[in-house]
Amino acid sequence: MTAPLWKLDQVTLRGNLRPRLAAVSLEIKPGRTAVLGHSGAGKTSLLNLLAGFEQPDAGTLSPSPSSDPQRLPVFWSPPGNGLWPHLTVAQHLQTVIPENHLADRRVAELLAAFDFADKFGAYPDQLSQGECTRLAVARAIASGAQILVLDEPLVHVDPAASRRYWDRLRTLVGEPSSTSLVFSTHSPEVVLREAEQVICLAEGRAVYSGSVPELYYNPPTADLAWALGPANWVEADEQARWMTGGPSTRRCYRPEELDAEPAPNSPLVVQTSTFAGSIGELEIRDERSGECRRVYHRPTSSLLQAGQRVILHVLALVLLACFVSGCSQASAEPKLSVRHTQNWMLPAEGAKIPAPRAIHVGLHEELFVIDNAGRVLVYDLNGKLLRQWWMPDYSVGKPEKIFQFQSGRLGVADTHYHRVIFFDDQGTVLSMHGSLGHGPGEFIYPVAIVEDPEGNYYVGEYGENDRIQKFDKDGNFLLQIGSVGTGPGQFQRPSGMVWLDHKLYVVDAFNSRIQVFAETGEFLEVLAEGDAASALSYPYDIVANSQKELFVAEYSGGRISKFDIHGRLLGRHGSTGSHADQFFTPWGIAHDGKSVVFVADTGNRRVVAVEF
Repeated sequence: MTAPLWKLDQVTLRGNLRPRLAAVSLEIKPGRTAVLGHSGAGKTSLLNLLAGFEQPDAGTLSPSPSSDPQRLPVFWSPPGNGLWPHLTVAQHLQTVIPENHLADRRVAELLAAFDFADKFGAYPDQLSQGECTRLAVARAIASGAQILVLDEPLVHVDPAASRRYWDRLRTLVGEPSSTSLVFSTHSPEVVLREAEQVICLAEGRAVYSGSVPELYYNPPTADLAWALGPANWVEADEQARWMTGGPSTRRCYRPEELDAEPAPNSPLVVQTSTFAGSIGELEIRDERSGECRRVYHRPTSSLLQAGQRVILHVLALVLLACFVSGCSQASAEPKLSVRHTQNWMLPAEGAKIPAPRAIHVGLHEELFVIDNAGRVLVYDLNGKLLRQWWMPDYSVGKPEKIFQFQSGRLGVADTHYHRVIFFDDQGTVLSMHGSLGHGPGEFIYPVAIVEDPEGNYYVGEYGENDRIQKFDKDGNFLLQIGSVGTGPGQFQRPSGMVWLDHKLYVVDAFNSRIQVFAETGEFLEVLAEGDAASALSYPYDIVANSQKELFVAEYSGGRISKFDIHGRLLGRHGSTGSHADQFFTPWGIAHDGKSVVFVADTGNRRVVAVEF
């Protein structure tokens, strides 16, 4: 692995009212790194440290040893360019260029590249701001240093010419292949075009450090999404309301990924429409809820008008990587034979039609459903609503799993409140288990719950603490299964579990697999590992029938997959969409013990009963 250029560990730099840099820890890799932030964010302070102009007041800054003793390790272009008033343009380059037989040719080349062929004898006070900026960049390149640290290079060059000079900077720096570039900027466009890595600063803190494409397509927060330009940020439970075709695992969609199309029957109504060149802007209102939001999309051939109804569609190119595992084998997959299908919507809550998120068939032929309004609804197996109640708290977030124990009590994974709530079957709260934390009996986001025949129960959680905890019937901690990761026995969102023949079968959602564990917690196997025909696409829930066959709801695949206990694919039903035989981001699955599978078809806001 290539050593970092610099490693910062809890670096602090004092300021007047607040630290200019506060406990910054990161590594700067070789290549092209942008430092992005508003004025006062700490960009210049960070570059000053890298150049050695200032020293940390706390923490450590460790530079990598020079890889070439014949070259200058670092050349710094400070704010204001740092030009020497007593030297001409040509002398700026001649002063720093390494002495060799090609030095004069290199100077002439740089003078031409940055358009100084007729001003090589001019002094800085005879140059415009833009010319001074260009000279500062040309001088840095002339130095031949291994690392160039440039404070807002080419910032005063007019936009029409700036791209041309960036092209030349990139080309000329690239000639010695070991040259790295660290530069600060306010411009998202420059970052996207010129950087491989980006450090985002805000009020002296490093809020992001990583690859530019990752920040562009998968930013961790909405604020960071906007660091690289306009973005549409949607939460998981909002996505199906506002757009179609998007994978559930993404929260950020860029304008070029979203089409706005007229649709007479859509509940989304245009309030205002603006053409902004390469993007379109819409203010749209969802007439079901009255909620409005601003949307940034691909420009349309004709401006959409206020009052028009539209749908927002994520372009297919976005889905290719997410769904390829679920689509590539479609033509050769075995199909499940369907006898009958029934579906129903949940009761309205005000102007909203809530969506089901979890589903479970209980002990007495009752179907328990949790919706994204915060309700528990109880149906008979024909879809008749028998009773309902509200979760004790639901403003922060909604629960994601429900399970009826052998004793008759119901366990609900109250995901965003970091606990499991136990109810009787009429909705009375019996007890609560858990609190926020990483220790035994604590949870980050509990998302799955199941019981074994001895009355022990298992709780799966995610949130950088992905694991399963086993408790006895009284809630005493027994053991932990797995940890966060992608290896065998590790998880990225263990979102569904089923107990079968002394084994725990777990759908590992973001790793797109089923893992099997012994009751002792020992990892046993990954079902159908390496079998492309059986590949899963974000499995969110799992259930078994009386024949010990497994049914899996695939969130991104929009389908039900059936496996035998050894992981052999027996058949599939459904695809992504809103028609009768389709599902859109199904969250949960249940079985009546006979021949009917119930699906929480979340994106389509319906419960679907499929008899096989």
